[in-house]
Amino acid sequence: MTDVHEMLELVFSNSFFTFDGKIYQQMIGLFMGCKPSPIGAIVRVYTFERRSVYTDPHYLPVMYGRYVDDVGTVIRNEEFAKQFFDRIAEEDPDSRLAWEIDFPGSEEKFTPFLGTQIRVDGEGQLHHKYYRKPQKKAITLHSRSHHPYRMKVETAKNFYRTAEKSCSS
Repeated sequence: MTDVHEMLELVFSNSFFTFDGKIYQQMIGLFMGCKPSPIGAIVRVYTFERRSVYTDPHYLPVMYGRYVDDVGTVIRNEEFAKQFFDRIAEEDPDSRLAWEIDFPGSEEKFTPFLGTQIRVDGEGQLHHKYYRKPQKKAITLHSRSHHPYRMKVETAKNFYRTAEKSCSS
């Protein structure tokens, strides 16, 4: 095992965080806010992709792009999209990989992707507009989370900046 492998094994198997005055160990992966978390997610999902859809050209869509764990693709139909993403998820030994598939029901509907909504019309023209994903919880970044203080401050500032840039009044 190389030094890099040993270092990664150490980081991934000894990931601890605090919450509400208690220390917890992350059992699978890394906790949010841990610097190696995004690259760990990228490598993990790429490994699943490489073992599944990249092995058979039949499964490759017209366009496939991924940013960490968000995917944008141009694919034949909704059923094929489900098969495509199920095939990737089957490679996850922990069965924790789940995909939310937003498939437009018509040519007029937009699909969200990375802060935008996109659609391709019948003539192949791309249309896009601003999009803010609805929050699943009432908080964005808890004040007592393990994140550095500066990150909490910047999160709040970014909400205000986004509102100023995207609102007309």
